[in-house]
Amino acid sequence: MSNQQVSFQPGPAVSAVFEQAKPLQEQLAQIAIILEPIQHLSELAKVFEPLREFEVQIKELAKVLEPMNNFQDQLRQVLMQFRPLQALDQELDQLSAAFAESLSQLAAALEPAAQLQDRLAHLAVTFAPATSLRQEFSTLAQSFERRPEGLPQ
Repeated sequence: MSNQQVSFQPGPAVSAVFEQAKPLQEQLAQIAIILEPIQHLSELAKVFEPLREFEVQIKELAKVLEPMNNFQDQLRQVLMQFRPLQALDQELDQLSAAFAESLSQLAAALEPAAQLQDRLAHLAVTFAPATSLRQEFSTLAQSFERRPEGLPQ
């Protein structure tokens, strides 16, 4: 041993222990950057309430139009005997087809939102350990805190 005494420096020692966590901390810091776009997505999600109200209105309209469908079914039974009603039948078909097409387009427009929901659900499962790890590290941090002896806690 040499005559020189090397003093223990706790800061660098602890830093050396946690050096392996530095890249992980940097990756976790990137999560904070993602929070703003997620907030924006939350704002965009407010579109669903008006869509839900619109859906209720369309369901009510479908109930109102049900007698029209029954009428059209009965109309088709007499079309062979009375050809001028065929134009009315075609118009009713076009009306129904236009509703079906518009509703199909609306459903297709919701596809990206449904895919996002699936991905977010997967991410939620992936990030589930974050809560328990945060709590466990906080508990560990508290266990390293020293309290002066004789003072009330």
